[in-house]
Amino acid sequence: MLRIVLVIVAVLLAVGAYVWYSMQTLPAWFDGEQQQAQTALADAQESVGANSLLGEKVADVMNGEVVLTEDEFNTILLASLAHDEDGRQLLQVSDAVKAFLHPEHIEISAVINLDKVEKVNPNARKAVERFDKIFPFLNGSRVSLSVFASPVVRQGSVGVKDDFHIKVGALPFSNETLRGLGVDVERANHTNLRLEYLVVQQLKLDKKQVSMTVLPRF
Repeated sequence: MLRIVLVIVAVLLAVGAYVWYSMQTLPAWFDGEQQQAQTALADAQESVGANSLLGEKVADVMNGEVVLTEDEFNTILLASLAHDEDGRQLLQVSDAVKAFLHPEHIEISAVINLDKVEKVNPNARKAVERFDKIFPFLNGSRVSLSVFASPVVRQGSVGVKDDFHIKVGALPFSNETLRGLGVDVERANHTNLRLEYLVVQQLKLDKKQVSMTVLPRF
């Protein structure tokens, strides 16, 4: 996902005033003072969050069927990202990450902090400096990135199909546009996230909740 951000940053340098407005758009759910992503990384060191939640649902997990509300799924998601190599990188460059569950797709929204991108990936320094110069009115160098995708289960983990599309701020990018920009969208077919303590066999999305057939992961 970090590579997607950097590719789009480079392209947007040539775009006009509409993008200025669009890029300033941060999601309504985001509290400008929150550091949710860093909290998730800190919690991972103490194995809190997902461990506590699933402790309350241990009977459901042992019976092989668990239903998570959107908030509960977010708890599992953040803990899983914090224990995943690529997931940790996403959290390191974000101020917040949140999932939204819909009947046909999942939306993963992240508030990317360009200052953090520069620290995590020194090679991005020039791109970030140019971005700040062209778009001086961004809210603290923050950019909202949302991915809309169809989830799939692969080998006990959760991934997405390669037909996803995204929004940067309020600016949409279709799957075809991403391919044209050189984004390796097919990589989604081989990128999976192992959910904490759960081996997922099936999942079904509904509005603000997900039902999963699972095995406990020891």
